[in-house]
Amino acid sequence: MHNNFSETTTQILTNSGWFPEREIDIKKTVDFLESKGYQPFHCVLKMLSEFGGLKCNFQHPNGNKDSFHIIPEEAYGDYYEKEDFEEIEVRLNEPIIAIGEARNTYMLMFMSKSGKVFGEMGYCLVKFGDNIFEALELLCQALPGEEIE
Repeated sequence: MHNNFSETTTQILTNSGWFPEREIDIKKTVDFLESKGYQPFHCVLKMLSEFGGLKCNFQHPNGNKDSFHIIPEEAYGDYYEKEDFEEIEVRLNEPIIAIGEARNTYMLMFMSKSGKVFGEMGYCLVKFGDNIFEALELLCQALPGEEIE
């Protein structure tokens, strides 16, 4: 995988502690996901090692503030369990893992086994990208994403 981030996206990610080829220790996060009943997918492990732990707070050119984070422990909190997302898995026809929150924490963010990234709020399900790079670009550019029926 490689990125072709725009200057804006690169700046937002860099300000949050990301750098190209970043690789962090994800053992605690993997242990947490396993405690929730998951066997983390390869794409999730790879994504977490580069982007895990990032909290991005930024302002769009129109002045609106936005944020997202890639911290599964915060996404699940003490509230969510694996079973809570079965309906989304049925809608997407593939397994998912919550990887963070987006849109000022109004949306839970998921990665599917195929590497696609989605946001969910209530019954609204939006595809942010076919991979983490497309998803981060979309989030940093405040683009709407593709609504899933």
